[in-house]
Amino acid sequence: MHKNFGEWYRQVSIPCTDESLKKRWAGVESWMATIRGDTAALLETVRIFRGLSEKTSREAFLEAFLMQDAAFAQRDNAHEQQVLAGAALVQCVGTRKQSDHEGRLRAAVLAATALEGSSLLAADGNKTLDEQVCEVRGGLHTIAQEQRRRRSFETILLSSEEEDAFKKVIATNVGDHNQLRASFEKAFETLLSAVNRSESALDAAAHGLRCADEETNILWWLAGGSSKDLDKPWSALKDAAPLIAGWELADLTDVALGPQDASALLERALPEAKRNKKKEQALHVYVNAVPDEWAKVRVAKLDAQALDLAPLSLALSKRVESNSTNWQSFFESVSSGLKAGTVLAPERVARLAYVEAMLFRTLANVDD
Repeated sequence: MHKNFGEWYRQVSIPCTDESLKKRWAGVESWMATIRGDTAALLETVRIFRGLSEKTSREAFLEAFLMQDAAFAQRDNAHEQQVLAGAALVQCVGTRKQSDHEGRLRAAVLAATALEGSSLLAADGNKTLDEQVCEVRGGLHTIAQEQRRRRSFETILLSSEEEDAFKKVIATNVGDHNQLRASFEKAFETLLSAVNRSESALDAAAHGLRCADEETNILWWLAGGSSKDLDKPWSALKDAAPLIAGWELADLTDVALGPQDASALLERALPEAKRNKKKEQALHVYVNAVPDEWAKVRVAKLDAQALDLAPLSLALSKRVESNSTNWQSFFESVSSGLKAGTVLAPERVARLAYVEAMLFRTLANVDD
């Protein structure tokens, strides 16, 4: 059980006992196992946590806790459901090992990016929910560090002892069939061991090259001081720069780069935003500043199943469907209370654009 699970309950003023907490935690573990293999259920868990409207059925979520405790309330317990959904997301991101299946890594990235991307839609500022969000973000940052860590490898495939033994086997004159077979098996096992070591060494070397390529591409992008999509300096793009920069950095992210690192990189990419931190603009200003063709290309690649959790992408899609004037009313009718006039700092827009882009990339790259 998570060390703060009971505290999360107490902070939302829900009475609990040691026995009830154990039953609820068993439900959390059960639901975590479900969402690791079910994208729709995972995204719905984020909606439960954020207090958003239902998009897919929540019966399976409720059943996970009813199976552990028949007295679990299915209605009028929105705060408890938020705590439970948040606990499942924390576990989904935090309980990983290097040897875990890649499906678990994908689920962790989806959970963290969906939760981060939907931060503008948070219904309230409950400190308990903020604590769970911080744990999820911290877990994603840890994953990013693990994925980027260079792997050591050996360039010597056969030890001197193995090489000498192998040479002796080859040089041995064996007349007996059984002895010949035993000698051959020993030699083959030595070769197989060397092949396995070479495969591991090549994997580690390839991973290092992939990390280095990603870092080099990002550094060239930063040094260029311009958009690679539009071939224009960031200063010329003005209010469109934060949205475009966030998406472009996501394009360059190949191995793993946590949102905390992305924020620092985006601030370096957008010096105007860094110098003018008080220059906040309404959401519709950033969206309307983006070139039409760029917006159309980006929107065409968005996955509808997560669009309600990515408000910047949702706003962009509504603008493409309509025009720079009429899209705002359509957006506000489906954005869970978020207004097109919501004032945002450029650095926050850039970061959220990056996180949303990573969410959609992870959804699209099922096998990556």
